[in-house]
Amino acid sequence: MKPVIIGTAGHIDHGKSTLLKALTGTDPDRLEEEQRRGLTIDIGFAFLSENIAFIDVPGHERFIKNMVTGASTIDMAMLVIAADDGVMPQTREHLYILQLLGIRSGMIVITKTDLVPDDWLELVIEDIKKFIKGTFLEKARIFTVSSVTGKGIEKLKEGILSLSSRFQRKEATGLFRLSIDRVFTLKGYGTIVTGSVISGKITVGDVIEIQPLGKKVRVRGIQSHNHVVDSITAGHRAALNLQGIEKRSIKRGYSVCTPGYYLHTNLLTCKISLLPSAPALKYNSRIRIHLGTGEYIARVRLIGMDKLELGESAIAQITFDDKVSAGFRDRFIMRFYSPLSTIGGGIVLDINPKPLKKKQVDAIVMIQNLIDGDINTCIEWFFQKSNLQIVSKSNLARKLSLPLINISENLRILESQKKIIQISEGYISTTTSTQIKEKMLNTLSKYHKENPLAYGMEKLELFKQIDVIGPIGNWILDTLKNSRKIKIQGDRISLYDFQPELTDKQEETLNKLENELLKGGFNPPSYEELFSNISIPEDELQRLITLLVNQRQIIIFEKNIIFHKDIVNKGKKLIKGLLKKKGNATVSELKDVLGTSRKWAIPLLNYYDKIGLTMRVGDLRRLI
Repeated sequence: MKPVIIGTAGHIDHGKSTLLKALTGTDPDRLEEEQRRGLTIDIGFAFLSENIAFIDVPGHERFIKNMVTGASTIDMAMLVIAADDGVMPQTREHLYILQLLGIRSGMIVITKTDLVPDDWLELVIEDIKKFIKGTFLEKARIFTVSSVTGKGIEKLKEGILSLSSRFQRKEATGLFRLSIDRVFTLKGYGTIVTGSVISGKITVGDVIEIQPLGKKVRVRGIQSHNHVVDSITAGHRAALNLQGIEKRSIKRGYSVCTPGYYLHTNLLTCKISLLPSAPALKYNSRIRIHLGTGEYIARVRLIGMDKLELGESAIAQITFDDKVSAGFRDRFIMRFYSPLSTIGGGIVLDINPKPLKKKQVDAIVMIQNLIDGDINTCIEWFFQKSNLQIVSKSNLARKLSLPLINISENLRILESQKKIIQISEGYISTTTSTQIKEKMLNTLSKYHKENPLAYGMEKLELFKQIDVIGPIGNWILDTLKNSRKIKIQGDRISLYDFQPELTDKQEETLNKLENELLKGGFNPPSYEELFSNISIPEDELQRLITLLVNQRQIIIFEKNIIFHKDIVNKGKKLIKGLLKKKGNATVSELKDVLGTSRKWAIPLLNYYDKIGLTMRVGDLRRLI
């Protein structure tokens, strides 16, 4: 039998704790005050066997947060209703809470049957059947017992064993997580935390992480069902002896989990639902959130609406006053900040998301896929949401609360289906890749029409216009280049078939411009002199100069210093010849061999240093 945690629920004084004592021989009311007052204040624990644990929760309205704490980590519910009272207010509220937390299996136990006649008991049973109609307990077995006389207890035990044997749990191969419900110290041991193991497995000696602290500690010892064990898996109650942290640093609501997966955040995107009896919930309302074993103050910001009416559901972002740690599809309970009353619940869909605006209604349709979709559907959703970013395995693992090995397998499947593409250390969706390619080609086409003489568009400007990050942009460029859609020359990008289109007049002017620079030699005309000699509009001259730069026919050192490439190459030969003879030379000697002044020689010599022809040593230059 796989381990099962069963939680009691029901109105105050309906005999939940007494029933567990009759079943297990253990009084779950561990606090002195609880035993003195005869009511459960905090959650208590008892064990029927090594694989069946009970969590006993308070029924009093004042202690409802402790009820949620206990119910948040149970597998099945045991709804307890006293025969002499029948269905009461907390009975209803507890059942609502169990439904909101996603509990799907359980039983109903009618206690105190020794206090009522048989005909009254039959009326109570009929009333209960009406009450549970339409809930997850509609087809559950109803047991009648007396914890005082013992009548029906053995039959209830058999029913519990039968239902537990049929309980289906996911294999404990995922991430370890335990939501802390108690923290204390023992002399000689140190800090001990208790809770129910939600998922995964842990072994003595393992390093785990306390969230939302983000602190790593070592597991010194494990106890389960009052026995020392070497390891623990999902479905068990556990007490962990932690090494490297003091009791005062931890509190109920914190989690013990596999390091690196469950991060802390102040913001969650969720689907929330209001109970049919709850009042309307306004945008930005201040509420209490019961998540795991913790209680938090938060504000709920509805997406696409100003107010959520009773019985309705919506996508919302919840902003917490304090850091919280949550897992994908965790369920939670919402209660009004004041007066205290349960109003609904929700499910976590996106952990640490980007803030959404109230009018971003388009986000709602996309987010719906996360509620019931399989893991591949959810992964595709995250790719769609991050369409201009590379999505890493580790980020997906944190978003979906899954081990890296599982994520890798899902990504392999999506890659084989050609839905995603690997880039560097991450992935992008094929749809995103196609969209960026089309955007890039259209942007280049538009640029060529507006700049027919420009050899191509600067890469950084292209990336800026299509709003793409460098790694994705460079990968797209390589893909388009390999498929002969574009040409890349230096930092200039152009369509593959593009050639600057010159009119006859422009061809003539271009030749004249080159001749002016060739004629000037090592004493070239300035920009102003070129403008004066050629007599064309300045913007036209600038376009022709840019074309010659892109064609690598001229080199611009500064605005007023422009050399033709043939002159630069000629200078290289002259410098080389002199330095081969002399070994090294001064600026004065080098300018003389070039037949120019320092004004033109210095920029040229600096250029030769830059391209690795020469090296400056003090006031001299020599060949490299």
